[in-house]
This record gives sequence, structure tokens and C-alpha cells, in this order.
Amino acid sequence: MKFLFLKIKILLNVILYTFFILLILDFFLGKKILDYLDSYLVKTEFYEKRVRIPSKYFHHHLKPNLNYQMQGFNKKIKLCTNNYGFKSSCIKNREIKKFEYGFIGDSFTEGIGLNYEDTFVGIFEKNTNKHVANLGVTSYAPKIYLSKINYYLNQGIEFGHIVIFLDISDYYDEAYYILNKKKNIDHEKKSKIQIFFRKNFPFTNYYIYVLRSLKSNKKKEPVKNVINFNISALKKTKWLNKNLNEKFENNKTTLEIHNEIKKTLDEIYELLKKNNIKFSLAIYPWPQNLTKNKNTKFYQEEWKEFCLSRCDYFFNFFNFFEEELKKQNYLEVYKKYYFWNDIHFNESGNRLIANELLKKLPR
Repeated sequence: MKFLFLKIKILLNVILYTFFILLILDFFLGKKILDYLDSYLVKTEFYEKRVRIPSKYFHHHLKPNLNYQMQGFNKKIKLCTNNYGFKSSCIKNREIKKFEYGFIGDSFTEGIGLNYEDTFVGIFEKNTNKHVANLGVTSYAPKIYLSKINYYLNQGIEFGHIVIFLDISDYYDEAYYILNKKKNIDHEKKSKIQIFFRKNFPFTNYYIYVLRSLKSNKKKEPVKNVINFNISALKKTKWLNKNLNEKFENNKTTLEIHNEIKKTLDEIYELLKKNNIKFSLAIYPWPQNLTKNKNTKFYQEEWKEFCLSRCDYFFNFFNFFEEELKKQNYLEVYKKYYFWNDIHFNESGNRLIANELLKKLPR
């Protein structure tokens, strides 16, 4: 028995020392190893860890000058970015410093799961022949919108018109982002630890991500005509059925977060006004808004009122879906405009948004 314990102890020591040696190698050589392997990793479904990177100014963004193939919701797609890290066409244009339009929002505006040409921003750009910037990235919220717009204005980038696509999930994300006096986003403690690990042990960090992804990507058998939204989608829309004065997230009530968002959008409006940039606002429904809940009407009325004295254009896409629900049932509308088992617009949903923008915005 004593001999067995000795063998286990030796084995554990070997594993521990090996781990520390690998961490030391990772610290000095990890970035070089990943950069060397980049052309191979880009062909895998796990490359997204390499393309969504932290920013010390506006929390996170897409890596500049991307061109890689990934799995969308129902087909392979290409994710490309320009030299600023804005999602764009894969056909590279010259460096542009003046954009007639800038669209900013979260994953809906980024157009995750779709080629740029199938997103509403891409469709709008193609049909206007204007220089268009897609500043949207997954998990953005108004404090990041303010920070990112302010950053690029300070870099000498010009915009003629900014259109903000406010998202239902912004009420969740806004509760956690911290905007400092310089209009930069301060990373929370957990995020700082993740950035430290990613920066100093990039190789280990990447492969921990791969292992986690393999575990979470195990396919579940789909249930016909039953929508299974993920936990995040359910968590971020809880406020729709809560009382406004009830605690929602990060020890804040929905009403407190709503007022924070109003204050942030007001700052964006003042910043744009100071720089002679037009300002418009768009709101649109998640699938959860298409069923009965307490706060969808509140959301629409509040942002319509906010826009009366500030916005060049106000786009309320809820109206279209409410009309559709008079003609078809919920499931039919959902299947037509959203990806199955997801909250994002499909190609048809993006075309709908683009067509309304094209009708109203000057070309």
C-alpha cells in the first residue's frame, strides 16, 4: 500500500511539474505558437475565440482584417472585418475615414450567423452605395455605444448619421458595464482576470475554451414545433414580465436600468449634436415580445417619447410584427423571420429591417 501511495505521489508531482513547465512555455511562447497555428485554427469552428478580443476603451470588439469561414445557424458563412474591426464585405476596400452612415447595436446589428451581405446593414449598404460602418458587436449595450462612438470620433473618423439599434437585452447588459469619466468602459474584476489569463497564457486559454465548447456543443435532439431558447436568452428577457420597481439585475430595478439607458442615450445624442452628426433610434422585438407580457408596451412608448425631441428618425419595428400576428399565428411568424431555437432574425428578418431603412433614410 505504501508503495502504491508513493507511485501516486510521483505521478502527481510529474503532472504538476509538467503543467508548470507548460505554463512557463505558454507565457513566453504561447502567442507565437497560436500565431503560427493561425492558418490551421482559422479552419475550425473554435476560431471565434481568436476573433472577439478585449478593448481597453470599449470593452470588446472584433479583430481587424478578418476573413474566415465559420458555421452560421444553418450554413457555412464568411466573417470579414475591415481595418477598424467593423463587420464588412469580404471584398476589401481602401481605408475609409468618412462614413455616411454608422449602425451600432449588439448581435442583431452585427448580424451573427449571417454573411455580411445578408445582414440588414449589408443590404442597406449595397442598395445605397454609401460608405457604411457596422459598429455593432455581440453583447454591446448603450454605455459601449457611447464609448465606441466617442473613441472613433477622437480617432478622426467621421460619421454623417448614427443609427442606434436598441435591444431588449440591453437592460441586462447595461446593468454591468461601468463607464468612467473618460467615456471608456472599465472591465469588471472577473473580466480583468480573464484578460490577464488570455494575455499571459494565450495557448492554455485557447484550448480550455476549445474543451468547454466541445462539452457544450453536444447536439440535443430537436423537438418538432417546440422552441428551446438558451438560458442566456431567457435570463436577459426576464424583465419583460417583472414589475418595473422589482430588482432585475446587479441589484438594480428595471426602472433604474431604464433611466441609466436614457441618460446614456442622451449623452450620445449630445455628443453627436456637438459633432453635427444626425441621430436615429430603432427598436425591434425579440420572439419573447410577440407573446403577452407586462413591459413591451412600456418599452415602445418610452423610446417613442424619448425620440420626439432628439431623433431624426424613429423606427419601431414592433408595429410590423404586430400586424403580422393578426394574419398568422405566433409560430408561423417566428419561423418566417427568426432562426429556429434562437432569438435572432434570419435572412427574411434582416431584409424586412433593411427595406424599412431604405424607405426612410436619405440615400
